[in-house]
Amino acid sequence: MRALGVDPGLSATGYGVVEGYGGRFRLIAKGTIKTRAKVPLPSRLRKILAALERVVEEHEPQVVAVEEVFLAKNVSAGMLTAQVAGVVALLADGREFLSFSPRQVKKFICGYGDAPKEQVLGMVENLLGIRGLTSDHAADALALAVCALLSRR
Repeated sequence: MRALGVDPGLSATGYGVVEGYGGRFRLIAKGTIKTRAKVPLPSRLRKILAALERVVEEHEPQVVAVEEVFLAKNVSAGMLTAQVAGVVALLADGREFLSFSPRQVKKFICGYGDAPKEQVLGMVENLLGIRGLTSDHAADALALAVCALLSRR
């Protein structure tokens, strides 16, 4: 089974595709879609949608997972991020769609909801059999994809 994880953000949206089989995981694709602040909002959302559509067409995930938007710190930025999450929900039409809070992702990946980001990165690397992940949007998206696969077990 393949899962697409998406870390939504208007300036930078991370994506990661992971395949899970027999308790093992394999990295298929990862990347970050960047948009410029001076571009109108509809154009930025369209760019994110088009890029994610290409990822879905190429890798055919059965499940799409997105990080839940947390609004407490910066409500206006959170609202923009929520619009990106809405684009991801539209993209998932016809596929299983899951959303996870950052705490849920940490619990699935590390077994502890307050795990530090470095521990999550290390566990994702370990589960995927890769090295060199940096703390960025694509790495967060890979964690979401792994989380989606683990939640289905």
